[in-house]
Amino acid sequence: MSWRYPLFDLDYGEEEKRAVIEVINSGWITQGPKTKEYEEKLAQYFGVEYALATSSGTTALHLTYLSAGIKPGDRVLVPSLTFVATVTPLIWIGAEPLFVDIHSLKYPNISPDEVERKARGAKAVVFVHYAGFYRFIDEVKDISDRYGLILIEDASHAIGTKIEGKFAGTFGLVGAFSTFTNKNLSTGEGGFLLTNDEKVYEKAKLLRSHGLTTSSYSKFTLGDTLYDVVDIGYNYRITEIQAALGIVQLEKLGEKNEKRCRLVKLYRELLSDKVLIPFDDYENSANYIFPVVLPEGISRDEVVRKLAEAGIQTSVHYPPVHKFSAMRSRFGELILPVTEEFSSRQLTLPLYPGLSEEDVSYIAETLLKAL
Repeated sequence: MSWRYPLFDLDYGEEEKRAVIEVINSGWITQGPKTKEYEEKLAQYFGVEYALATSSGTTALHLTYLSAGIKPGDRVLVPSLTFVATVTPLIWIGAEPLFVDIHSLKYPNISPDEVERKARGAKAVVFVHYAGFYRFIDEVKDISDRYGLILIEDASHAIGTKIEGKFAGTFGLVGAFSTFTNKNLSTGEGGFLLTNDEKVYEKAKLLRSHGLTTSSYSKFTLGDTLYDVVDIGYNYRITEIQAALGIVQLEKLGEKNEKRCRLVKLYRELLSDKVLIPFDDYENSANYIFPVVLPEGISRDEVVRKLAEAGIQTSVHYPPVHKFSAMRSRFGELILPVTEEFSSRQLTLPLYPGLSEEDVSYIAETLLKAL
């Protein structure tokens, strides 16, 4: 289907094209010097010691969990209101995800009260910056410190969210990010992790490429032939093309996030009287998506249909992870009442820098009519 207003639109231009051509002309496509440059720029931008680029946000999370010390049998607190990739790497490891409810419809981040209630016996807690918002990160960090939990951030929605001088993804031991096509910083597929812990970084770096002591680029440039495998690792390497795209996108990130903020401001002005709009502090958020909560008694399917007829694509972020068949078969039937209500009434509207204020006004007007 061809959408007049898709949920997101790719924001690539001549700079991205030139960057890709430069890599192709270099004769080296797999992980190499461009990746190193990208990682250095990420670390500098986010103000951390170490950044490690990966093949996807999912692989970034897997390496994050492993390098943070998550082991089989460990219990990890995690919200159910997230993309399934926040949870699946824990299952690969053999850890036990303990699903935690969100705070409220207004603030759909993980509930600090529920984290504290389930903290005893847990090894770690994963804070997901839903929609790009940081609400309760300080409270969850305080609970983590008091109970000795490892704080891990899934900041895939929050590339550029800044809280009192610190970026989302830098509050815990490790922060994982996705740079999937529709993210604020887009490399098609890709991800990265941030940390100030050298041991965590070195562990993740080793596991990213089969546990090898020598990289392919080192063999190519230095003539290294022998190597050892010192851990059982994975192939989670990024390509030079992805890294080149990431460098250009990182340079544009601030400007693009400012545009998102202006569009969200207009959305809020037009819709706040008729729908519940989660969170308040959008000016400090990366505003990855624009979620709304429809009034009780409204048929979301009917609203979606009417918007689709007007050429407006919508989505739901997210179906609760604990309700998926694969999770129910492993962990049984769980009830997270706030998460389930939020998910049943939530609707995501188009948001990307290419939208104009006129576009946002039309989308908002169409939603109001559908209601």
